Amino acid sequence: MRLLGEIETFFRRLFDKPYDKVILTTENVGDWPTFKKLFDEGKVIADSAGRLRYPHGAPVGRMIIVRRDAQGMPVYKEAADEWFDPDSPKAQNFEWP
Repeated sequence: MRLLGEIETFFRRLFDKPYDKVILTTENVGDWPTFKKLFDEGKVIADSAGRLRYPHGAPVGRMIIVRRDAQGMPVYKEAADEWFDPDSPKAQNFEWP
């Protein structure tokens, strides 16, 4: 039985190619339960293009694959390269798209 599980994991890794980077939008936020909850609570807002942003305007970072778990499923982390501080001049001068 263990061999069957290992074979399944091998084929999942072989054929299920995850995206290296994912930009969260209103269309795919349901795939990310943590961000779906923030979206439903109004802590993350969609701009006119559908991209998710924090209330001060900074975009939710791209989700970047960092590793695979024991079952071969991708594990993502939010990239911080587009973030900016809520009190920064960039936040104060931000215009919503």
